[in-house]
Amino acid sequence: MKQQILFWVHISFSLLLSSSVFGQVGINTKSPASTLDVMSTNVTSNIDGIQAPRLTLSQLTNKGDVLYGADQVGTIVYITDASTGNKTGQRANITLPGYYFFNGSVWIKLGVHDYKTVLGRVKNSFQTSDHDGWYLLDGRAITAFPANVQTAAKSLGFATALPDSRDRVLKSKTGAETLGSIGGSNVKTITRENLPNISLSSTINTTTSSNGAHTHTFSATSSDNGGHTHTLSATSASVGHQHSLSLTSTNTAHTHTFSATSTNNGAHVHGYNQPTRANTTKDSGGYSSDFNMKSGQVTRTTATAGAHTHTFSGTSASGGAAHTHTVSGTVANGGAAHTHTFSGTSASGGAAHTHTFSGTSASDGAAHTHAVAGTVAVPIKGNSLALDNKSAYYVVNTFVYLGV
Repeated sequence: MKQQILFWVHISFSLLLSSSVFGQVGINTKSPASTLDVMSTNVTSNIDGIQAPRLTLSQLTNKGDVLYGADQVGTIVYITDASTGNKTGQRANITLPGYYFFNGSVWIKLGVHDYKTVLGRVKNSFQTSDHDGWYLLDGRAITAFPANVQTAAKSLGFATALPDSRDRVLKSKTGAETLGSIGGSNVKTITRENLPNISLSSTINTTTSSNGAHTHTFSATSSDNGGHTHTLSATSASVGHQHSLSLTSTNTAHTHTFSATSTNNGAHVHGYNQPTRANTTKDSGGYSSDFNMKSGQVTRTTATAGAHTHTFSGTSASGGAAHTHTVSGTVANGGAAHTHTFSGTSASGGAAHTHTFSGTSASDGAAHTHAVAGTVAVPIKGNSLALDNKSAYYVVNTFVYLGV
């Protein structure tokens, strides 16, 4: 015991002497290389080493969050037990026994870096549930956790619930983003610029209009079960036929060839000139056919007892100025084929019947196009699979460290 007392007296005296002479303290050395230089005694029976103050987390908690401040930066302690006490404030990182130093705000664990002891760290794992202070990021409300874990979560900005990272890729935040916010989507909207340059075929059902010549061939049978009407509007094709007309033509001098029959429906007379005879002879009780004509003629008239007709043929000449002719009658069609447009309603008042029609309607114009207006769905012959915009992936769980 006396030897130990003398040793500590010697050490204390040496510390005071070294401090006053050199401004550095050496233990087991006369030439300290730093402010405090502790050398091994190299005696096998001596226990070499330096021990920092030892206390439990509960004891450190009792010291509060004010006692250690800026003047205590670099202070080292050894936590012997971290199972009790308060892991908040300056002590948020004290999760396991070990050496800790004070950085002016919180206690930081010394030694080899321990990944799991840093509050707020995120990791991927094949673990399926919470473990050793790591909590699965699945959107749970923080009220489901112990009080110290709730405090740690709130200190990271998770006021009501943990983020839900399931089926999501983690990214670094931008300046405007909030930690723990969720964005992005697996839904992709494809525009024309996203599509390849291919042609798609489909069925269209719409109405076309035409402004030029074309031909439509049709053949069908319509049926009905009773009296009805048909409303129609169409164009008919023409072969030789007649047209009724009434018009007036204008022309210059010309002639007209005509052949016709006039009809008279009442009594009338005809005038003619009869030659006179000079003398006659009578043979065998009658007049001779021989006679002499006098120089003059006698005008006579004939009478008709009823309606009759006269046929005449000739040419009338026009030698004067332009004049007009009014015509009313029927003319025959002797020219090229043409069409007639008609519109009307045909009535049927009998029993059920059918209408069979077949033909081609023609239009005498140049080639043309048909404009189509409407909405049409164009299938691309896929397999009805949803478009997945995600890259190839490997499934793991994501956890955040909130302490134990």
